[in-house]
Amino acid sequence: MKKQIYLGMAVFAAAVMVFLGILTGRQFLSLVSGPKESAGVSLEQMEGQYITYSVARPVASFAEEYYSGDPDRVSRMAYVVYDQERQIFLKIVVPEQNKGKFNKLMQAVNRSPELKESWGDKQASGERPVEVAASLMPIEESGQVRQIEEALAGVDSYSTKEMNELAFSQSDWYVLEDKTIGGISVANLWICAVAEAMSFLVLLICLVFLTKKSDTDLEEGRAKDAVGQFLEKQKSWLVPWCEKSRKWQNGIMVLFLAGAMAALTFLGLFVGYTVQEVMTCHLPIGIILGELSTIVMLLGVRNSCNPDRILKKCRKNLEHELPGQAERERVARELMDTSQEWAVLEKDKEDVQYGMVGEHYWMVLTGKGGAVVAAADRVGKITSETVSGQMRSGKIRMNYTYYTVQISYMDSKKKKGADVVFNFEAEETAGHFMMLVRKRLGARASDIIK
Repeated sequence: MKKQIYLGMAVFAAAVMVFLGILTGRQFLSLVSGPKESAGVSLEQMEGQYITYSVARPVASFAEEYYSGDPDRVSRMAYVVYDQERQIFLKIVVPEQNKGKFNKLMQAVNRSPELKESWGDKQASGERPVEVAASLMPIEESGQVRQIEEALAGVDSYSTKEMNELAFSQSDWYVLEDKTIGGISVANLWICAVAEAMSFLVLLICLVFLTKKSDTDLEEGRAKDAVGQFLEKQKSWLVPWCEKSRKWQNGIMVLFLAGAMAALTFLGLFVGYTVQEVMTCHLPIGIILGELSTIVMLLGVRNSCNPDRILKKCRKNLEHELPGQAERERVARELMDTSQEWAVLEKDKEDVQYGMVGEHYWMVLTGKGGAVVAAADRVGKITSETVSGQMRSGKIRMNYTYYTVQISYMDSKKKKGADVVFNFEAEETAGHFMMLVRKRLGARASDIIK
């Protein structure tokens, strides 16, 4: 199952890279190499290329596009520009928020000679050309050409009669959409580049996991002592839980990845963006979010659902609970020989608890590497408690309930709280554990269990 998910994610990441590479690869290479200078070159020679163009004389303007669902809000403005050097007109499209400098330029260059003289130094500043960087694309739709001609002939146009005659006789029209390359905005190209980089990272991680040898079952020398043999025996219940938990977490990972992509794509289409805009903006953002979570989950599952790493943590916690090696060996040998009738198992998607009630030692191991040990001969008091409450996760309040078995030693030096606490998620498991404890205590149970 581990290999299958790694292989599947690797194929998906490679497919994303190919898809986005075909969709935006040529445009992104043009972006990286930078725009070409257009001065002194005819527009026909630069058709389809990413260039910089100095807008010197806009003579008319009109709304190119409105926000979806709001006909009163302009999203992009179009300007008809007269290129005196080339004796040609072309169309410049800019975002609505950038129209101020184009309007200022259009007013400045079209003032009467008397007004220009009265403006003095401000006139020269106002006539400074505006640089536009975009792909020079031909206008092929007659409706767009007609829209330009109507703007030139409109009451707000600064175009002269001679200019109009030249424009109306023009056969080839071109458009520059500022900060776009091949019809794709520069911002969207960078979004696609980030999505490709994220996919490459997912591919790399999956290939490393696919080629990496499996972790050794136990660290070197662990299985030679009693503690190692005892922990190795726990794989009988730990491995099945790890496999089931891994499948569940992998399912959540795939579901989140698909959900992020679908949700962002649907959102883009719903608000009225074009298919190209959705494919180069909303879908890549969904891929980025989904693959970012995928990386976190892949690494997390590899650690949280690895039986050997879990048992290694259990060993460290046992060493903390029982610093003396001789006592650890004694506990391990006793519990290793304890029959299954003295054990309880509780498991869910997030954790697993395995409790053993030996004659002299009681222990609970968890799927998160926890290990808690109690010495039965030192027990002075046992209480059980149901703990419930609420915890906040962001703005959401979540209820929780768990069940504890608290043990205090007869020779306890603690002034407050129990010496050992066993936690269980289910009341039934806690009750079963307490029943086994009663059986072990025998006649002492009535005096110890409160």
